[in-house]
Amino acid sequence: MSKLKVLIADDDRAVHKMYAHGLLDDLYEKKIVVNGQEALEVFESWRPDVVVLDIMMPIMSGYQTLKAIRDKEKGSKKPTPVVMVTALASKNDIMDCIKLGIQGYLVKPVKPHELAEKLESCCSRDE
Repeated sequence: MSKLKVLIADDDRAVHKMYAHGLLDDLYEKKIVVNGQEALEVFESWRPDVVVLDIMMPIMSGYQTLKAIRDKEKGSKKPTPVVMVTALASKNDIMDCIKLGIQGYLVKPVKPHELAEKLESCCSRDE
């Protein structure tokens, strides 16, 4: 089985460690970036299976990044799954992301196994 390609955008270096160690290297190929601008660049060149976005990031927020990804994929029959992982937990934040087409929303702090379960559930690996 091939590794799941996961693009992660989060500006918190401590959270990077959770992603680096919590998502096992034998199951996941990860690219971790610190802002939405970098996420878009990697998204276009690498074509990940799933994207994990924080909302509060410098340069480009997770909202802006999500909207840009969806704009790039307009007309696509199978848009890339996006999971928001953020400290923001208000109903409005969640609804705004749902309107932009997310497949999951997790509130920090997140346990690595919770994230792995969410990633697996939103990505069909049997294609």
